[in-house]
Amino acid sequence: MSPPAVTTLIQRREYSAFGSLRSAEIRTPPRLEGQVVVILAGDAVFGIEIELPAAKRLLEFGDELGDALVESGRPVVRPERFDAARDAEGCIEATRQLLAMTTETFPDLPLVVIGLSATAPLLAVAGSGLGAAAFILVSPPILETYGNRPDRLELTIADALGVSPAIAAELGTKNPMQLGASVAKRALVVNGAADTVVPPADAIGWRASLAAGGVRTARLEVAFAGHDLDPCRETAIDGILSFLEDEPR
Repeated sequence: MSPPAVTTLIQRREYSAFGSLRSAEIRTPPRLEGQVVVILAGDAVFGIEIELPAAKRLLEFGDELGDALVESGRPVVRPERFDAARDAEGCIEATRQLLAMTTETFPDLPLVVIGLSATAPLLAVAGSGLGAAAFILVSPPILETYGNRPDRLELTIADALGVSPAIAAELGTKNPMQLGASVAKRALVVNGAADTVVPPADAIGWRASLAAGGVRTARLEVAFAGHDLDPCRETAIDGILSFLEDEPR
């Protein structure tokens, strides 16, 4: 008789966000290898409308990346969408609570944080001093521009991403690029060369800023790929997995 199939364990844990307990899905593979990974997307923390093209397709990339990480033996934590009146401080505190819940759940595994687009600057602020094993930024925008010049009409990236301009501006005033250097000792910046939502120059700026802060930072620019890394998602995912395989355990 064949042994019973061992499947991924799916559970939910609560964390505090905007005055209530919110739920995060945790997928734990039967065989643990390496790190526990938090994937943060804008639909949960910012309440971005998931039907917005830039958000929906990047969320799909997050789904595919999460599947690959679980298959590689890494638990994956993803907060679920919820309704709430949001502000920048609330987003920051909710992210801190999510990260604290994750480290309490997996105290013996190194933590990796992955921010999809606008959540990358949020993780930089909320995860400052975290001491994570690695910080991965996917299609990250530079929000400092909003904090310095929120009146500039040509800055349409917040609208394209679905983030409140007020929240984007407030996060920008907190210098996420500088704070990001204290999230982890290693970082990977991933972007599509054909991204029409967040300019590839933003990824270059992030890499330079993190490296200047003493972080061992690599950048993966995926040729022909857009904001959601399509049509080269497999290349991006393989690059992220290779980066994590090189991470000291």
